[in-house]
Amino acid sequence: MVSTTFMNLAQPKKARVTQALLQEFSAHPLAEAQVARIVTAAGIARGAFYKYFTDLTDAYQYLFGQAMRAIHAGLPGQGSAADYVAATRAFLDSVQDSEYGALIQQHFRANESVLGNRPSALAETPSAWAVAVLCHQTIKDVILAPDTQAARLQQLAAAVAKIRR
Repeated sequence: MVSTTFMNLAQPKKARVTQALLQEFSAHPLAEAQVARIVTAAGIARGAFYKYFTDLTDAYQYLFGQAMRAIHAGLPGQGSAADYVAATRAFLDSVQDSEYGALIQQHFRANESVLGNRPSALAETPSAWAVAVLCHQTIKDVILAPDTQAARLQQLAAAVAKIRR
């Protein structure tokens, strides 16, 4: 878990460390990431890294959480099948336009399996769960194969329309 020491850093230093994490984890899978490159890029001592984070996985999870919060911010509300597809498209667009785009690609290409499987979130209804799973799988599939975006969004629209009836 990210330490309170890191959370209480002056904003310029915290931003420098976060940028170094982004640089490292966007360029290298978690299994190949190096604390040495992060501390050099951030201009901090190796011991400081371990005061801020338990290990590389802890640092990665912090950064990935930051990325998800930034990318999810401002997504449109959901309700109808069209709203779900629009939200999925907006998420994909925000990933492409985000400084976190390479990190998200690295996550699905290499890091998701390293972090272990996690169950999907429980939803209020079975159809809400099914739609959420389909939206997330569509996002993953498009990030892994960007040239399939139009077909996958069309497939999502058809599936969600059947579920939401």
